Amino acid sequence: MREVRRSVRSAKGIVLAVLTLLGALVSALVCVQIEGSERTAVEATSNEAFIELKRKGLEQLTGDASLAAYMASVPTSLLVFLKITVWFLPLLVALLGFDAVAGELQQKSVRFWTIRSRRGSYFTGKLLGLWVVVGLSALVLNVLADGVAVARGYVTLGQAVAWGLRFWVVAVVIAGAWTAVATFISASFRAPILALLTTFATFFVMWLFGLGGFIARVHDSAGAGLGGIAKEMSWYEYLYPNSYDAMLISAEGVKVLTGVGILVGFVAAMAAAGSALFARRDV
Repeated sequence: MREVRRSVRSAKGIVLAVLTLLGALVSALVCVQIEGSERTAVEATSNEAFIELKRKGLEQLTGDASLAAYMASVPTSLLVFLKITVWFLPLLVALLGFDAVAGELQQKSVRFWTIRSRRGSYFTGKLLGLWVVVGLSALVLNVLADGVAVARGYVTLGQAVAWGLRFWVVAVVIAGAWTAVATFISASFRAPILALLTTFATFFVMWLFGLGGFIARVHDSAGAGLGGIAKEMSWYEYLYPNSYDAMLISAEGVKVLTGVGILVGFVAAMAAAGSALFARRDV
């Protein structure tokens, strides 16, 4: 709770909140514009034909036929905003969390806190506090985007609540992995600027793992035609948290639980490793 209050009240937190809201508003307008363009296309064809075309496009992109069939009826504006949120949250995590531990190590204020609590508890509190702040930011983003879509009449209130809530949970679970990495890196440095640069470099390398898998899936799917099914995730894609979005929004409960289990396990492993590292340091 201390970490949540610290992030919300700080000048950095306020500036990032304003920028986040502005970015969310622009993204929401872009999403509803895409939705409007698709609805214009629907007027020239039947709704069933449009959903089928959308299903084929999703299947070619994701390589998952069952997922494509399940997601074809989801409002495009909400689906696009989910992708934007998943891509945006790592940046927010990096900017909010790079000095979570490094800043206090630099100022040596961490010495006063570790007298009152174990160092493992201190590190875990930093991680969970950052995760909560990012989750609240994602909630505000989703409420704003869903509100714009509902106001434009592209999404019903029921769709906004049902799909919006699920997409928010997906974004928060994925953000947890990024949060764990950022907190671990922050605890590894005394200088916040080094933590920031290392965080961005690490996130970029992880993004390359995901990009390689995305290119391979699209290539395989294109080679098999519109009806082709791309290969499953490669081993290196599991190192990129955003790769789990398709797994988490799947209609198959086993896939969803598998994705949640892997990401939560990753957070727990990073928390344990970070706590052990932090406990051995001379703070």
